[in-house]
Parts: sequence; C-alpha cells; structure tokens
Amino acid sequence: MQKNLVFLIGFMGVGKTTLGKKIAKKLEYTFVDIDQKIESKFKISINEFFNKYGETTFRKEETKMLESIISEENNAIISVGGGLPCFNGNMELMNKSGVTCYLKRPPKELYHRLVNGKGNRPLLKELNDEELLLFIENKLNEREMYYNQARFVFLRDRQSVENLVEELNL
Repeated sequence: MQKNLVFLIGFMGVGKTTLGKKIAKKLEYTFVDIDQKIESKFKISINEFFNKYGETTFRKEETKMLESIISEENNAIISVGGGLPCFNGNMELMNKSGVTCYLKRPPKELYHRLVNGKGNRPLLKELNDEELLLFIENKLNEREMYYNQARFVFLRDRQSVENLVEELNL
C-alpha cells in the first residue's frame, strides 16, 4: 500500500492543527497532532512536560513519536510542533517519508495569534508583549533554514483547505 503522509510545519500559532483537521476530514485521512500524541502518552500537557523533563528530553520524545507515526500511518495529515523540524534530522526524515508543507505567516501576525494564549506555550509563558514579538522574530530567523526545506511553502493567502488539497494533488 502506498503511503500518503503530509506534514504541516511552521511556527506555533500558524494554524497547523486547525487546517490539518479540515484537510484530513475532506480527504478522509487520519489527522495526527504530534503534541497531542505526546500529551496522551505521558498524561501531561506539553507545558508540564517542559517543566518536568526539559526541552532536550522533549525533543527526543518528539522525534520518537514522529518515527512511530511514520511507521504506523498510511494516509495521514500530520501537524508537527514548531520546533520539531529543527532537531535530530527530523526535516530530512519528513521529506523522505512524505510531503512537507510550510505554513508561513509574518511575525506580527503570529504575535497577534499568540499573545492571548502565551501562558499555554512553554517557550512563551514568561515573556511580556514586547519580548514576545522579538522572540517570534528571532525564532523564525533560526528556524526558517529548516522550514524552507519543505517541498511546499504556503503563504497566508494560499492557506485554504481547497488550495492545499489542489496544490498537493491529493
């Protein structure tokens, strides 16, 4: 059986989970959110995981979960955490295993999407509003080299279910 795995990557708050669920429903694919899988496995939130085990352990678990999903799923839309593509050769693994789609949005827009929910995000919870925008800009600069290795890059105006399904030829 041929595998059809689509990986949605991009910065936190860009809409990977929301869009991913809609695409999966339209295609009758499985939807998988790696962060939700980790929360289910460890029975704690990502925030609590970071506090208890630290980022290094989290990144290792993220990679294990990614490998597990790749081996188990056939037709799936997979939402990955914002940092996942930047660690442990994950971007290369995803590109070999399926189609990668970078959902790209400008820093100011991400700021407006994240500012009210930053308490739920381990990398943001200690930042004031000014620091948040600077953090987003800096992290995006660090991560773009990984994100831009995606097979497809979708700017905001092309991030619709119909457009993604059509462009990905699914």
